[in-house]
Amino acid sequence: MALLIYFQKERLGEDYCVEIRSRLLSAASDSSPLENIVQLTSAVVIIFEHSFYIFDKRRYLQDKESDPLFHVALEQYMASPHAAAVRKAVSPAVRPYEEAVATATYAYEEAVRTAAYAYEEAVATATYAYEEAVRTAVYPYQGNLPAWMAKVPFEPFKKKAKEAFERSQAKAKEDLERSAAKEKEAFERSQAKEKESSCSRAEAELIKAVLEIALDHRL
Repeated sequence: MALLIYFQKERLGEDYCVEIRSRLLSAASDSSPLENIVQLTSAVVIIFEHSFYIFDKRRYLQDKESDPLFHVALEQYMASPHAAAVRKAVSPAVRPYEEAVATATYAYEEAVRTAAYAYEEAVATATYAYEEAVRTAVYPYQGNLPAWMAKVPFEPFKKKAKEAFERSQAKAKEDLERSAAKEKEAFERSQAKEKESSCSRAEAELIKAVLEIALDHRL
């Protein structure tokens, strides 16, 4: 609406553009903000198109009328039954869009929550597996040894074996966590694209509905 009125600013002036918006808003139904936007957009398209018809008619008749074209078209629209018809047509046009967006948003949020829960479960499982492996591991040279072997200094070997085993388990844990994180991110991206696609389709249908309203109620 603002863009269409902008084209008239040089001829109508800023104050009159404010008046036009006020007049159209006064005709808007007491509905949702989106319904009011759709109603105003449809009305401005109708009025703007009719102003060209008035221009052609004036030029053909060589009419010297000085009233701004958009002002005349606005007054004719406000006095016509089309204003009420547009208000009545808005709600059925907007409702499918709002429902589609709400459904897509809910599905996305549920999917993200499920992915987050699965990721937390995978991390918890990897952490538990790591801790259990470290706790219950039997390293080389661990346990009861013959008396003659007990005198041999195996501690450095035992320590190295323990450290190597723990490193391998820590790496396995990190790999599992990294894999789970990548799966979560990929899943969230796919769900975001699906949501965006659903919203885009709903938006296209809404735009189509606005154009149909404008065409069905031309002056």
